Amino acid sequence: MIIRPLDVLYMGVDQAAWSFLVRGPQGHALVECGPAASWPSLERGLRASGVAPSDIGDLLLTHIHLDHAGAAGHLAAHGARVHVHPFGAPHLIDPAKLLASSRRVHGPAYDLFYGDLRAVPEDRVLAVEDGRHIHAAGLQWTALHTPGHARHHIVWLLDMERERHAFMGDLAGIHVPGSDFLLMPTPPPEFDPAAWIRSLSRVIDAAPTHLWLTHGGLVARDRSASQAFLRRAEAAITQETAALRAEVRHAPEEAERALLGRLRPAAAGAGVSPERMAQFIDEGFARMNLAGARRAFLPRA
Repeated sequence: MIIRPLDVLYMGVDQAAWSFLVRGPQGHALVECGPAASWPSLERGLRASGVAPSDIGDLLLTHIHLDHAGAAGHLAAHGARVHVHPFGAPHLIDPAKLLASSRRVHGPAYDLFYGDLRAVPEDRVLAVEDGRHIHAAGLQWTALHTPGHARHHIVWLLDMERERHAFMGDLAGIHVPGSDFLLMPTPPPEFDPAAWIRSLSRVIDAAPTHLWLTHGGLVARDRSASQAFLRRAEAAITQETAALRAEVRHAPEEAERALLGRLRPAAAGAGVSPERMAQFIDEGFARMNLAGARRAFLPRA
């Protein structure tokens, strides 16, 4: 088995998001695919690895947010089967509601950085229940349903000899490249901090040896390092939740200033460069996290 990270150049930024090409005894699988707007970058990465899009037999998605799943229709058009959470499956088949929601969240950035997910034919979509095993590329994978960031979130476990690889999606956060800073994305409409902690505990109990973050790549290479990183993610979401609960009680502009005023000094102290600061901790990220927190914490009329 060989796992090769492919940089999809999400938002035109290097190392902002990864797709993971897995070569097994019976072909190739892909975990995550980036947004539709990044399809040319993903296709170039595949071909540079000696793999044509039609060689991908299975695409495994951690969830259906467009930075993870937006190019799924492109791969399905080349013959890939798409494995996804049951809550996400209908939105791949008919993406109209998903795309409308994404446009509301991302605003002017939508067309430039995301683009429209092509509908995936129903016979190409496989909804995977919690704890179920699937076979892709001649390898056995296990789906752990892990809500918190989104209710349609899966952590995929791949066992190979003495290794257990966990493809984390967004559950363990965003590891800003070139630094030791961990961001926790809390978008609407399904941010649920209590569920997030339970999901992280579940992955800790699964005892992976390797952690692969869609926004961060390979961040742990043995069981001890994986446990430490997952505990760090637990602490980070706990701290972020407490801070957001307070910040969302302010007016929107004041809340945004407070969030950025909190995150940016911490990021700089962890080695985030000014360039990466502008790419990862900008006003759009602040508005997204605050929107998720408002939905989670404030009463709705």
